[in-house]
Amino acid sequence: MPKKPTITGEILVESEALERLIGIRERATLHDVLIEDIDPNPFNPRQDFAVEDLVASMREHGFIGALDGRLLEGRVQLGYGSRRLLAAKEAGIERLPVYLHDDWDDQQMLVIALVENVQREDLTPLQEAASVGQMHQNLGWSVREIAKRTGKPKSWVQDALALFGAPEDVKAMVRERPDSIRQARFIARLPEEKDRQLLEEKVLARELTTAQVVEMVQAVEEGQDVERAVASLLSPPVVSPLVPPFDFAQDKLRTGAVEPPVAAPSAAVEPVPALSVEGPAMARRAAVPAEERLLDPRPILRAIRDQLRQIDAEHLDTFEPRRGWGIRKLLEEIIAEATALRDRLPRPD
Repeated sequence: MPKKPTITGEILVESEALERLIGIRERATLHDVLIEDIDPNPFNPRQDFAVEDLVASMREHGFIGALDGRLLEGRVQLGYGSRRLLAAKEAGIERLPVYLHDDWDDQQMLVIALVENVQREDLTPLQEAASVGQMHQNLGWSVREIAKRTGKPKSWVQDALALFGAPEDVKAMVRERPDSIRQARFIARLPEEKDRQLLEEKVLARELTTAQVVEMVQAVEEGQDVERAVASLLSPPVVSPLVPPFDFAQDKLRTGAVEPPVAAPSAAVEPVPALSVEGPAMARRAAVPAEERLLDPRPILRAIRDQLRQIDAEHLDTFEPRRGWGIRKLLEEIIAEATALRDRLPRPD
């Protein structure tokens, strides 16, 4: 049976996040427990832990703080801290301070293990998905409730649930490329493994964005062949050559046509005086002939370039599919127009 410890309260201070997770310890009792009588939380989805740095720290400073658990059939089950328990064993520590909670049942143990796990930064997407999946299946929590309990966005919860129920080949893709969880959510919707594998290969090669994956999955779901969908989306846009502007002088030489006269302004209409705006900028602009200002495209092109540079490319694949598709089509139109203009320019000798 565990006995009361003889330790100071200074080493029992826990983080605010952990206090919110465990709650107030008014009804818990603190015990000094033999480490051989302590078991990790049986509901913890994590099975592998890296403890080398933690072992070295415990050998130098000892075990700092306290853990929380329950007494079940003569043994102590921890609510959290499986990694610390393993490190303490390897560091040769014999006893650990543990708060025992008499009111913790299996559901509370599961909640603590799952919620505590998804807060950690060292989890892989598959480990996060396992925790979220258990919250949904074993606890019956909705997407909204999981997001509220864990403090995560609903889109993050939806991605994790989709990965939890995804086929093994989709999970293997995420295991190899952890930042592909959003693409995995949509690839998992395809029932045919061969269709999924083609998209998975493209994602692993970083040839597809999330928006492109969404579009291809939708095309396949509408009955299109996946290879044709991939080829259609990844093929470069066809640029139609622009019709050259009509040259009246050349046409007159060829046909003998007479250039239409320019009508003189009516004498009865007095011209409206222009506003007088003085300054260095206006003076420089006035020095440039109006025809040259109209024909020189460089100011417009510089403005377009400067606007494009303000776009944060890192966040483009976070847009909703419909909005991302609109942006893609607009960029394709800009590329097509720019390519056509470039091809009209004379090449330097």
